[in-house]
Amino acid sequence: MLDPSVIRLLSALLAVGGVVVSVLFFGLFTRKKHDLGPVKASRPTGFVLRRVWLLLGLLNLIFYFIGGIVPEWVYGTPLNLSFGGGEYLQWASVFITLSGALLFLWSGRVLGQYMRVEIVVSEKHELVTGGPYSRIRHPTYTGGLLIDLGTALLFLNIILVMSFVARVAMAYKRAGLEETLLASEAGFGQRYRDYMGRTGKFLPKIGSSQRNQRSS
Repeated sequence: MLDPSVIRLLSALLAVGGVVVSVLFFGLFTRKKHDLGPVKASRPTGFVLRRVWLLLGLLNLIFYFIGGIVPEWVYGTPLNLSFGGGEYLQWASVFITLSGALLFLWSGRVLGQYMRVEIVVSEKHELVTGGPYSRIRHPTYTGGLLIDLGTALLFLNIILVMSFVARVAMAYKRAGLEETLLASEAGFGQRYRDYMGRTGKFLPKIGSSQRNQRSS
């Protein structure tokens, strides 16, 4: 297992990176947007899929700050897992976390003004299929879950492991609601169903690129 001093350093660096990612990503919500017209249809998310989803996402940043200041509060406690070779997972967690952050930012930039916490379709809504959306239907969820997984592997903390499992379940639920809406006639109908056929939900569909190349 990694020494607490290493955890302190990595936590401090990831805390700074987490703040930067949050500012850049959520800046997408506040930047000037074009008028998308009235909402045509929506799917209710409720307290869990809206508030708890966001709060659990912030748990990573909380652990980074605590780990950078008082690592003994979140590392080396009865809630931390310890096993031989665990340090390899911890080092790999840094790559996983950074990869998730980059995908998270890229996806948010491509989706742009259509980024919403609510699940809605507006009058002037357009189907985004560029960038990571050409292979994955929900890359922001993928990026966020990679960050969750990386953080859980860094600290090997049971709380973070449970949070990751909960976020995976909520991501599946949210994605299902979004796809039901977008595939309906109030959304993009058959166009979105075709899009679902050639993309994966959270990971690229195996063999989809080869099939697309043959069909073209």
